[in-house]
Amino acid sequence: MGRVFREAMVALWRTGTVGVVSAVAVGASLLLVGLFVQIIDAAQGLSDSVKDRVEVEVYLKDRTSRSQAEKLAGRLAVLPGVSEVSYVDKEAASKEFREMFGNDLLDALSENPLPASLRVRFDPTEDVTAAAREVVATADEDIRVESIDGGEVWLSGLDQALEIATGIAVLLGVVLCVACAFAVSNTSKLMVLDQREAIEVMRLVGATRALVRGTFLIGGAVQGTIGGCLATLGLALSSHITGPWLLADASISFTSLGFGLICLGFLLGVIGSWTSLNR
Repeated sequence: MGRVFREAMVALWRTGTVGVVSAVAVGASLLLVGLFVQIIDAAQGLSDSVKDRVEVEVYLKDRTSRSQAEKLAGRLAVLPGVSEVSYVDKEAASKEFREMFGNDLLDALSENPLPASLRVRFDPTEDVTAAAREVVATADEDIRVESIDGGEVWLSGLDQALEIATGIAVLLGVVLCVACAFAVSNTSKLMVLDQREAIEVMRLVGATRALVRGTFLIGGAVQGTIGGCLATLGLALSSHITGPWLLADASISFTSLGFGLICLGFLLGVIGSWTSLNR
């Protein structure tokens, strides 16, 4: 293995500028892949934080008693994804309104016009959009409900936008990975052409096919790993700019992402070399 690695380094060194440009191209592509992962991860984290504050307000008719409201609250509380259902009476609604908009509007009226309501909160680890739809559908069937402020429309739009962004990022990521493998493949071809006489001599003195192929596979793997290290370095340097936006709500640590990029570079390097050698 030591000899194979040494021969791989010599062959890679002889590619000169082409090998350097190829490693830099792999690094740039993997850097973009890393940025896509950070963007999607941050968007998912932001979506989860927004859904954590989602509420459905079920406004009740004036003649609805507290016991009737609590019966409806019990029906809503057992629905999937619901974490809490609280009763807000007219006085509590008036107090919240005054805290938000001041006293002038309500003081101008002879009586409190605000209705009692049920405030439904959700578990952010569940499908909040589906849970909100279920709550709205269940509450809408009750004759004691005056109106519902569900918000399921914009929740559906949020989920759809996140799915589209994720799909686009995955597609671009696949294209960039193919470009990385292609860059390594071209360099491997140059390595094979440059070493064709040495390969012939190795075969004459008894070198196995696996030994000869292993030399170039290791060269491609080293080239991809260098690209992964360059991408990780680029992410570290760019984190001073993107950090406040991408890392605030991220669930993937920078260490895990950097290690993943290096492993991906190694894998793409091997795949690119293997494809070239098969040809």
